[in-house]
Amino acid sequence: MTFQGVTLHQGAFVVATLDGDLLRISPDGAIAPWVNVSRYGVPTGITSSGEAIEVVLSTQESGHFLVQVSSTNKISVVADLSQLAGEFGAPFGVAAHGGYYPYYLVSISTDVVGSGGLVARVTPSGKVFELARITSTPFGIAALPDGAIATLEDGRVVQISLAGDVGAIANLVEANLGMPIGIALEQKHYLVSTTKGWLVQVQSDGTLTPLTNILEAGFGSPTAITCFQDTRIILTSAGNLLSMKQG
Repeated sequence: MTFQGVTLHQGAFVVATLDGDLLRISPDGAIAPWVNVSRYGVPTGITSSGEAIEVVLSTQESGHFLVQVSSTNKISVVADLSQLAGEFGAPFGVAAHGGYYPYYLVSISTDVVGSGGLVARVTPSGKVFELARITSTPFGIAALPDGAIATLEDGRVVQISLAGDVGAIANLVEANLGMPIGIALEQKHYLVSTTKGWLVQVQSDGTLTPLTNILEAGFGSPTAITCFQDTRIILTSAGNLLSMKQG
């Protein structure tokens, strides 16, 4: 199986596969098929808004969508992202922001070959707003109280305000750690996975702390990551779902 994202939902880890299956994985490692969303495309990112799961999908020629899967297995389209992604783009990540005015943040490539993209803000009712244009393809994305944090193809980790301002925090390529892919919030810092196999702690002031090289440990390259209490949950290109305690 090739995993396409991981999130936490009602006491289980939910992962999306390349074939469109959403699998529920218990903390003891038991795998249970849940639903299949392949009729809407190939999953490229997944998040949880509490009671439901949200998935971004790409069907290339047929469009790109944000769909929601309820706890009762109902699948519904939240928004059509095709116009923002364009003919040569695709969505790559999604995050949920709660609170009084909840919304979703979606990282979108507008040209998967030439690089470049944007971050969109999507309301639960399906209204789509372009939050910020970015000169490099955005991959992983996480919601902040006052904006978003995203990983970019050119190596940068950037913070994006709700006004659309983009500011670089760090560059992992320049630090020889690889291209940043997945990102998650952990207490007062961020966790980033890279194409060179690293799991890296990134402080808001740009300080980088390489934690461990998962590729060199023989588990495959880390892709999507999420945090649960004091545990880091990591997907790898070899099909592994790993847990790693803090400290």
